[in-house]
Amino acid sequence: MKFTELTKEEFDAFAITHPLCNFWQTSNMAQMREAKGFSTYYVGIKDESGKIIAGSMLSVLPIFMNGTLVQALRGPLLDYKDEEQVTFFHEHLNAFLKKKNCIYLHIDPYVPYVPHDLDGNVVEGNFDNRDVVSLLKKLGYRHEGFTRGIDLNREPRWIYTIPLKGKTPEELMKQFERKTVRSIKKAQKYNVQVHELSRDQIEIYEKVLKQTGERRGFQGRDDEYHHRLYDAFHDAGYVKFLNATIDLDDYKKDLMDDLQKQEAIVETSKKRLEKQESPKIQKKMDLAQEQVNQLKKKLEEADQMIQEDGQVLDLASGIFFTYGKEVLCLMSGVYEKYMRFAAPYAMHWKMMNYCIEHGMERYNLYGTSGIFDEGAPDYGVYLFKKGFQGEVVELIGDFEYIVDTKKYKIYNTLRKIKHSLQK
Repeated sequence: MKFTELTKEEFDAFAITHPLCNFWQTSNMAQMREAKGFSTYYVGIKDESGKIIAGSMLSVLPIFMNGTLVQALRGPLLDYKDEEQVTFFHEHLNAFLKKKNCIYLHIDPYVPYVPHDLDGNVVEGNFDNRDVVSLLKKLGYRHEGFTRGIDLNREPRWIYTIPLKGKTPEELMKQFERKTVRSIKKAQKYNVQVHELSRDQIEIYEKVLKQTGERRGFQGRDDEYHHRLYDAFHDAGYVKFLNATIDLDDYKKDLMDDLQKQEAIVETSKKRLEKQESPKIQKKMDLAQEQVNQLKKKLEEADQMIQEDGQVLDLASGIFFTYGKEVLCLMSGVYEKYMRFAAPYAMHWKMMNYCIEHGMERYNLYGTSGIFDEGAPDYGVYLFKKGFQGEVVELIGDFEYIVDTKKYKIYNTLRKIKHSLQK
């Protein structure tokens, strides 16, 4: 085996075929980070035939005394069950980083830890990566712990995915909870449309996310971030900014069709009741009349929405990565006043079908807190994700490796003093 620097082209060709491939480990992400002041190394291992068998995109940021922080975002891309490969890569990477004035290295491999059920309980499964954590610790990495909760300074350690390999859309729909199926069909019934946004339409997404953030208590990225994201990934076909809309004229037509059907039931039931008393017919008429009242109210509300907001409404938006073996929803939002149209379900169902059509293996609804009781701050969002009956994935977590002990001690001491002064 030989440790070597790789060209951008070599790394990209290798990375997209690796079992742990992810959009963080791409030259596209490197391009995005370079716009913020990072520099990039591509390194890897080649076997005797010259084939790349391991590698990583490394993001480098100057932090202290000409020293740097180096990050392998969701990497490195290794066979973590091959102790020889992991050890070889680490030892040679350490030597490489010393020459590059690295103070410390941060990694958060895209590797699951142990299997869980949908309530977060550890269960028996076809993998167990406790030994991977032990190996990294043995090599000198400090594990940041089996954390739960949302840390905005880290990518989530807990994610929610839906396996799709070998499934048809019909088979997938059958696994969903009834409420989720009803919501998808509701969006279809209302003719909710999902469109891809162009670069100059990103503001539509940002408005939706801002309102969602204010409601749920989080602050989204700045506008510049979303344009950098688009510029780095869109032309390669790795990202889609989606927006769900509804034409209220179409919606009203659907309501009118339903109204006519329910009014016909009421009239038919009345005529039958005039001829004979029947509790069953009476109940049917009462239920239909209740539907009539609700539909008339919805029609009034639709007219009011048209007056206030226009005929075509933006309902929900999201960012979806389409790289490698999965589609990943990085972030999405919905206007609270339009939740009745079930637009998020329309977006996710569209992209799940995209996954299946393109032979991708899973759909990733991304981060959860890893806290599964009703008191969790994201419990409502988790219930939404759980409705798709996927899998809870706990990743092995974040690790730090100190390359330059002396500089790190000084840097860490000064960092602690700075934080204490800011309190």
